[in-house]
Amino acid sequence: MLSPDVWRTVRRLRAGGMPIKQIARQEQMAPNTVRRLLRLDQPPSYRRPQRDSVAAPFEGRIKQLLRNEPEVSASEIASRIDWPASASLLRLHVARLRAALPPQSTLHPEPRSTGEWGPRPAGLRDFIPGWAECGLWWPSVEVDVGHDQTRRCPVLLMVAGASRHIGACLLPSARFRNLWIGQRRLLEEWGAVPHTLHWDTAKIDFPWDWYFQSDEWDTPWNTYVTRAELDDLAVQVGGAPLSGLAATRQHLRRSSLSSSGPVVLSALAADLATWVEEANEAARSRPTSWARERTAMRSPATAPRLLGLRCTGRFLPDEDGYVAIAGSRYLVGPWGARRRLTVELSETEVTIRSSGYHSGGFHVVTYARSWATGVRHSLPLSHTVTGTEGSREEAGP
Repeated sequence: MLSPDVWRTVRRLRAGGMPIKQIARQEQMAPNTVRRLLRLDQPPSYRRPQRDSVAAPFEGRIKQLLRNEPEVSASEIASRIDWPASASLLRLHVARLRAALPPQSTLHPEPRSTGEWGPRPAGLRDFIPGWAECGLWWPSVEVDVGHDQTRRCPVLLMVAGASRHIGACLLPSARFRNLWIGQRRLLEEWGAVPHTLHWDTAKIDFPWDWYFQSDEWDTPWNTYVTRAELDDLAVQVGGAPLSGLAATRQHLRRSSLSSSGPVVLSALAADLATWVEEANEAARSRPTSWARERTAMRSPATAPRLLGLRCTGRFLPDEDGYVAIAGSRYLVGPWGARRRLTVELSETEVTIRSSGYHSGGFHVVTYARSWATGVRHSLPLSHTVTGTEGSREEAGP
């Protein structure tokens, strides 16, 4: 950092007619530095670069916790948001944000400029479009998931708050990663994203703790909440009873089939689609229509952080060339041996990609996802290799 005295000396010498290169030799600096000093109207001064507070990415989540639980402590907040800095620093930010929040009595359902709704009394929720309830429903039947295995499979329900329009997705298990995959599919089917997602977390299989990952596949709850809030969406847990979700479960329970033996997975999925269609037909008599509800929601394009995150991980194949994915194993060819491969999981497919140019190109192997566990799979749906001569299909993994 050059001092103001140097700036004054350079300007004085230049005003006296001395050439720039001569000034540079005399003051032992580069000619470009002399030119830069001559362009300055004021003496150079040091300015510390502005940096965002370490609390900036967490402020939305902290505010939501303070709204939902005004008495929550800073230590509890730290555990819920995975606070990375000191406890004393968090206490300062929590005290600042707590003081900035309006009293609970002033929280009214006033629309914001974007068409979203702020915090509101629970009793008014049924009259305000644009939010949704999320939770699980467990059909009473055993499902044949193949390979001589049966199990009860949960259904993720998403119920629009005012119109009671239903979205439903059959899942292989209640693991939270499957719920996130299923909800992304339902939101894409709706073509809209609720501004508030109110979760019933009963019987959801989170990682060993809500706020920490137990392995590469498990998506932690706080990641889901943080990504929603980065898209300006609210996530709520608990509070007032979820009336729409309870009514939907009751309707599906009355409509569901009863069987003494396991049912085929495709048959249960078809029945679920029929039940949901009947429920949505009945919901059309409600004062708030689904069309009006969708208008009050957000476009999927405005929630890229929540919808854009895929369930991915990077894994090494074992000695036999299999990659362990969600309870089963999937074979890759010699091209993937001793290499860390990128794996993407959806409710129906498992996609394995080479992370670089391996054995003649970039390899992408796609398997049908097995809902059975402990099974070895060696027949992929497709295997594409992209090299210098274009893309080609190969047989086998």
